Amino acid sequence: MPTRLLLLIAVWSVAAGCARHCVPEPLTRPGAVVDLCAAEEYAPTDPAAVRAVAAEFTRRGHTAYPPGTRPYQFLALSGGGLFGSFGVGVLAGWTESGTRPQFDVVTGISTGAMIATFAFLGPEYDDVLRKEAVGLTARDIIRRRSVLVIPFADAVFNARPLERSIERVIKPELLAEVAKAHAAGRRLYVGTTSLDARRLVIWDMGAIAARGTPEAVELYRQIILASGSIPGAFPPVRIPVEIDGCCYEELHVDGGVCDEVLFQPFMVAERNRAAGVSGAQAPPGSTLYVVNNGKMYVDPTCVRTNLIPQLSAAARTTFYAKARDELFRIYLVCLESGVAFRTTAVPQELEVGTDALGLDRADQERLYEVGRGIGHVTPAGAAWRDLPPGTEPSEQTLPRSGTKFRSR
Repeated sequence: MPTRLLLLIAVWSVAAGCARHCVPEPLTRPGAVVDLCAAEEYAPTDPAAVRAVAAEFTRRGHTAYPPGTRPYQFLALSGGGLFGSFGVGVLAGWTESGTRPQFDVVTGISTGAMIATFAFLGPEYDDVLRKEAVGLTARDIIRRRSVLVIPFADAVFNARPLERSIERVIKPELLAEVAKAHAAGRRLYVGTTSLDARRLVIWDMGAIAARGTPEAVELYRQIILASGSIPGAFPPVRIPVEIDGCCYEELHVDGGVCDEVLFQPFMVAERNRAAGVSGAQAPPGSTLYVVNNGKMYVDPTCVRTNLIPQLSAAARTTFYAKARDELFRIYLVCLESGVAFRTTAVPQELEVGTDALGLDRADQERLYEVGRGIGHVTPAGAAWRDLPPGTEPSEQTLPRSGTKFRSR
């Protein structure tokens, strides 16, 4: 009897979660309907005002900047799991276009951290990235643990396959190349999250590589592993530290817990210092390229009223909103430092899976080819934008006056 009762409850729960008459997906997008309850329609703001502010920042910054230094080229790579195929494609297409610059500073978070070293070293590693980052399966990254072990473990999965992959590609010879670029004044940064401090940690990977010791190689690998270690799914990475002669241990996880994309004013100042220039204002023509390994907005879907689907939908919504907010903050950093802002992302209309760790090979190949096409039109193509998400009229949230609408 108890077994039958549990089965009935489970069936009832599933049925209850499906019993909704949802708004069709096309009508959920901004501007798709007209508010019949409003006396007059609210009008979105014109992004021309934002461009005017940017032009004023540029004018003031460039008049104060000492001349004689070439423009800097910055690249920031976001997280995104197996959606990293998109960023790999962007780099490949950029190389094929013949316009890809040698980046002065490269930053990476999570998947972006795993791509960053090869993007930093240049186009000769495009084939390595294609081989190592496109067409992966979950089994290439994680190993499932027994359900009996999980309640007592530090994560649902074991990340040993990913760890072995990092050990295979991040070799001492590779770090020697990173160290050489670092000595020439270029910089490579990777972000992780310290669970104990609850804060972002930015690692100077070139400085670590320049030590040239086995310990430096091990730390370099640990940082890349930590930057992609999703809390709860992957085990945190234990990194020993020494403070005032005492040894401690820090727990580091995915940098995306704090920031999905990494660009800060000190990176301009550090590049200036290497060029023999003071201050944190970049030379005219300097540009930051942000490659988002994912979409800017989560795809709408009809959410079941069960607990888990609700929590999942809320978490994904928060994640995407946070990523957009970070891009706006980075845009402000660009205004402050005189760096032009360019960003691209997976096209919103592209139909691919949504599981960042379970994306099939066909979707990864599709993402790679779409990214490759975008790379060919850097930086002037329609897929590259110079304003952060939320500034275009179709992206702005306007108030409702009621619950009656008509479709446009």
